[in-house]
Amino acid sequence: MSSSVLILPYGESAFYVDLGVENAPDRAARTHAAASALRQVFPGSDVVVGGGVVVVTNVARSTEAAAALTSAAAGATGFHVPGRTHVIPVAYDGPDLEAVAGVLGVSTEAVVRMHAEREVTVELVGFLPGFGYCGPIDRRLVLPRRGSPRPRVPAGSVGIAGTFTGIYPFDSPGGWNLLGRANAASLFDPGRHPPILLSPGDRVRFEPVAAGEVEAGAARQTIVQNEQYDCALVVEAAPACATVQDGGRAGQLSRGLPPSGPLDPGGHAAANEAVGNPPGAAAIEVPLGAISVRARGDAWISVDGSAPVHLADGESFRVEEGPRAVRYLAARGGIDVPVMLGARATLLVARLGGAGGRALRKRDVLPIGDPSAAGGGPSRRGPAHSDDEIATIVIDEGPHRGRFPADALDVLLSSTFVVSRLGDRVGQRLEGAKIPRSGPDLALPVPMLRGAVQVTTDGTPIVLGPDHPTTGGYPVLAVVRRSSWGALARRRPGERLRFARGS
Repeated sequence: MSSSVLILPYGESAFYVDLGVENAPDRAARTHAAASALRQVFPGSDVVVGGGVVVVTNVARSTEAAAALTSAAAGATGFHVPGRTHVIPVAYDGPDLEAVAGVLGVSTEAVVRMHAEREVTVELVGFLPGFGYCGPIDRRLVLPRRGSPRPRVPAGSVGIAGTFTGIYPFDSPGGWNLLGRANAASLFDPGRHPPILLSPGDRVRFEPVAAGEVEAGAARQTIVQNEQYDCALVVEAAPACATVQDGGRAGQLSRGLPPSGPLDPGGHAAANEAVGNPPGAAAIEVPLGAISVRARGDAWISVDGSAPVHLADGESFRVEEGPRAVRYLAARGGIDVPVMLGARATLLVARLGGAGGRALRKRDVLPIGDPSAAGGGPSRRGPAHSDDEIATIVIDEGPHRGRFPADALDVLLSSTFVVSRLGDRVGQRLEGAKIPRSGPDLALPVPMLRGAVQVTTDGTPIVLGPDHPTTGGYPVLAVVRRSSWGALARRRPGERLRFARGS
């Protein structure tokens, strides 16, 4: 392994290990060798592979930990990465096929041959659950992302960008050049073990087939058996993005799964503790709106940690929209939806967890767990919404400070930002001063963490939320401390905030 290993802190409890192999021809194998060595030294950590970098989470920041990371990464040997080989049928009829051929000055048939004749390796899994970054592709196909990303790329689309090719596992926005469709590939299935088809180190061959030979994967149908629960909350009305959230899926970033969980951990925990639940029990998250529920059977509920309220069978209750952007409704016994991949939390993009993996809607029936299993803890109010005109969000310096002009962090710290309406559980965009950038966005994808402050090409900061993409290409200038996650989540669109460096 290269001796030029660089260890950088990444938030409060993670390290960013830059292996110095970005341009090495055997980058993928060397990165996985380092990751394997780091997993042995830090068995309780989530070790996440990026393009020539490894992120190690759940490690207290110390000089001893940094030294152990350096030693393990630099001393890694054995570059062979075991893996399976997948042959994936592709109908090469993508909307960008002709444009790519035109840029290269070749026929579309030649583009298909370039893409299909080379076996590629899954270097990392990220962006979306089940999305594998496969490469290196034929160097003649190395093209930048589209200048304007599509708002919706259909699931199964096969694209290229930079030195990678990949298959979109779900409908999502995307800026890759689309060459074809691989609809028969089931890239993510929470009912399968393992749920993700492609793993780092696997090899992929694309097999050209006629358009009619690619069958669309069977749509995953969700049937909620509403009539079997004696104790439940029936949704009578809900805002657009209300979901069920528990403490989240910690430690699965290496599998391409973000943590999910509550936007405001303090408010979520307070609501649960008020009715005697553990702080991480499943509850209803209500962003920017009101929700109405009706009790089936007796229920005890709390909103944001307020004193518990008893609902008799058939009694309705409404959580009004308040000054904070997100509220929590907890029921004694917890919302007892099925555990999926270690949690009840909803991950909307993957249609995973909660009420069939989607936002709540009218007539959903949410079962309540055994109330007798809950404790009898005293009620407490959740974190108060700040009446300050400008909220203060505490940050640490991010791992990519060196990819910005010298004054970039000073601009972030000295500016006041407005919470944009363009925000959700994936990330919160901020309006205001533009953060200086230098150079084009050609860096390899690297692991992302909740709270990472990415800066887009035009200088816009985006703070990643609990459903963040597990890898990304925009550089991370700062990382929001966990203690400030709730303060950020409670700010409504149009409200202001500023950043302060943690002590």
